[in-house]
Amino acid sequence: MPDVFEVLGSAHREVEQMLDRMHAMMGAPAELRRQGGALAGALISAVSQHEVAEEAYFWPAVRDKVSTGGSLAAGGIEQETEGKKVLAELDGMDPEDPQFSALMTKFDHAARAHIAYEEQQVWPAFRAALPADQAYGLGAQLASARQTGPTRPRRHTPPSPALLRAMGPVVPAADKLRDGASGPGA
Repeated sequence: MPDVFEVLGSAHREVEQMLDRMHAMMGAPAELRRQGGALAGALISAVSQHEVAEEAYFWPAVRDKVSTGGSLAAGGIEQETEGKKVLAELDGMDPEDPQFSALMTKFDHAARAHIAYEEQQVWPAFRAALPADQAYGLGAQLASARQTGPTRPRRHTPPSPALLRAMGPVVPAADKLRDGASGPGA
């Protein structure tokens, strides 16, 4: 069973790979027209699930375990909130839309900065404060929450752990029905 850092690191690498592929497509207009919408939808889905899991479990644990956890979590959640706004604008947007490339570039920069913030500023303090058994337990919670989380950005949903947990399966089920009917991000 992977610990919290392995679960998050794997998700971060997945997002970075999708961003790299999207960047390559933006230099090839025909490829962007053919596959850009599907890749953007997959990116939106993966990031949406990841961020809800972090907001429900990771950031509360950081607040609880790290002496400066409140400010670290506030900074991370602020970055995530800005990213969700951009993803919500991109959700369903045609890659030929004149705003698509600019928004995708904006999200790319924001996502990479957020990943660096987490891994370089938050993780060292959190790793030092978190017992190994709790790191594995939190990893399991994050992995589960990510698999069952919403596939669409919720820019108007406050990052309240209790609210996110209470949404339970209802919002993700509605997202998955929409995804099944129109495809992710459509």
